[in-house]
Amino acid sequence: MVIVKKLISETNEKRKLLTKENEIYFDKLLIYIRSHLLLSERQSEEVLTEILDHLLSAQAEGKTASDVFGSNPKVYAEEIVEALPKEKKGNLITFGVEILCDIIGWFIIIGAIGRYFTKSDQIYLYSSIINVVAVVAIGSGLLYVILKQLKQGAFEEKMSKRTVVKSGVLGVVTFGLFIAILYLTDELGPLVNITWFTQLGAGSALLLISYLMKRDRTKSY
Repeated sequence: MVIVKKLISETNEKRKLLTKENEIYFDKLLIYIRSHLLLSERQSEEVLTEILDHLLSAQAEGKTASDVFGSNPKVYAEEIVEALPKEKKGNLITFGVEILCDIIGWFIIIGAIGRYFTKSDQIYLYSSIINVVAVVAIGSGLLYVILKQLKQGAFEEKMSKRTVVKSGVLGVVTFGLFIAILYLTDELGPLVNITWFTQLGAGSALLLISYLMKRDRTKSY
């Protein structure tokens, strides 16, 4: 991860040297490639760095990105994605668990803060479990949709009205679905006494686990 962060930092700095035309072309490649989470992150960034270095050299000779990589950046980007290896399963699983701990941890902490103000030490067990599952499922679904939108929109000059409307509707529907789940599962299962402070500690513990997993995961890069 240290190497990946360094590559990303170098890419961000070198992008500033591109002409406007070349920067637009390169950014399309960058967005499309980075939106594929299942690809090896390190090798994806290494390829982007190589492309950028090659483009800067060509630019110094008066060439454009279209001259070097072709007039269709989507075709070129798809070829790159096809050639890149997948991320190791172990890394993907670790990353998934890390994100789950992060999402659930924050959800529990927010709930604990709310219960602190309501002065309630009781929760409905089944309702709480369903709510956590709903947060994870909806969050995962939103991530998938966002990445899909990034892939589709990477080569559009500007976001279409249809995409804007779809995104707005998706946001409203998602929010409404979550509220509906909270309402319909408000009082399910036995009541369990858990203080807000205990809940806060549980959420903090999950965030700590997420942090430690991220730290250990980054050492492997």
